[in-house]
Amino acid sequence: MNPKLRNFLSPPSFKGWLKSLLRSFILGYVILIIAALNVNHLLFHPPGHHVDFPGQVKLHTAAGDDITALYQPNPQAAYVVLFSYGNGEDMASNHDYMVALHNRGWGTCGYDYPGYGTSSGKPSEAGCIAAIDAVYDYLTKEQHIPAERIILYGHSLGSGPTIDLASRKPVGGLILEGAYLSIFRVVTHFRVLPWDVFNNIAKISSIHVPLLSIHALNDHTVPFWHGEKLYDTYTGPKQNYWVPNADHNTILEVAWQPYWEAVEKYRESLPLKNP
Repeated sequence: MNPKLRNFLSPPSFKGWLKSLLRSFILGYVILIIAALNVNHLLFHPPGHHVDFPGQVKLHTAAGDDITALYQPNPQAAYVVLFSYGNGEDMASNHDYMVALHNRGWGTCGYDYPGYGTSSGKPSEAGCIAAIDAVYDYLTKEQHIPAERIILYGHSLGSGPTIDLASRKPVGGLILEGAYLSIFRVVTHFRVLPWDVFNNIAKISSIHVPLLSIHALNDHTVPFWHGEKLYDTYTGPKQNYWVPNADHNTILEVAWQPYWEAVEKYRESLPLKNP
């Protein structure tokens, strides 16, 4: 008898089906572990090298890297935004956005992750956290900016080091855009490994400063439910701007004016006012 016909007439036993399912599960889990062990190569995508802007400084991190940072003070601003950008970007590609922030009454400070822009080193979770720590110390210790005047802004990948810093250091506020529960859960939905990268959902409950959460409803890179879950978990004062008809990287294209209105509404809710 034809083997295909025999299998059709006499389907595999439940035991055989269970063994097949178990093999598939083990194979999938092994693939996940291999991917997790190579996460730095899979996760980080630095753009091409750029030259430094005038006024940029080099900050030495605890991880041994030299981080490029640019602080632009604003005498008319009560707050300084410490901005952590998304993947595949650097300070050069965010220059226009930082200028727009500055023109709307914020002091700004940007930096490049290890291996991004003109920062030395190779990108990693620990390296990014060491980088934002170095920038925070630069603002508070060298520029003498009170911690309560620093607003952390994390976009996409940048929400990882941003939330990590806010969970450990005093700051004045937190803005998240396109934030994720954790890196692995963007792919797996549920937690399936005993460790993770940038585990935002595990850290956010320890933060209680004013939060503005921004997320595109049609986000196909970091699905909207990530931002919604982080927002619902947050126990401090909070407000949100859920952006219709926008994807992960098109919020400003789709909703330029409403976006800035949401940012301004958030600033007006903060205790310190612009001079």
